[in-house]
Amino acid sequence: MQKIKTFLIIFIGAFIGSNLRYAESLLFKSSNGFPYGTLVANLSGALILPFLIHYLQDRYHLSSKIILALSTGLLGSYTTFSTFTADTYRLYQSGSWTMLITYLTITIIGGFICALLGNYWAATRAFIDYAGRRKNQ
Repeated sequence: MQKIKTFLIIFIGAFIGSNLRYAESLLFKSSNGFPYGTLVANLSGALILPFLIHYLQDRYHLSSKIILALSTGLLGSYTTFSTFTADTYRLYQSGSWTMLITYLTITIIGGFICALLGNYWAATRAFIDYAGRRKNQ
């Protein structure tokens, strides 16, 4: 029964994440073929995931089920490696070399930088919370 509950929690998170991803693809439609929607989803997911794990989980003592729903479910379906590879292949097939190299560079290096920033954001928030608690004692 426990596994079914966990499955349902991840399922709900994935439902929300995939719908957010679809809404974002509508919002970031591009006339030149550059996959802005996928780029924004993957970079924002790379920023949010470390913050979620390193700050929100510790600060609010979130259960492992909630973390699974948010990380594996919501962010896992919101970010999308398969769409990234499909977009990359489409740019390659069309011979859009400048867009292809730009997309690959921004996604890979930008994703790493966003993950670093997400960790920094989490550490900064944790420090601010700690300093605020110490001040009020």
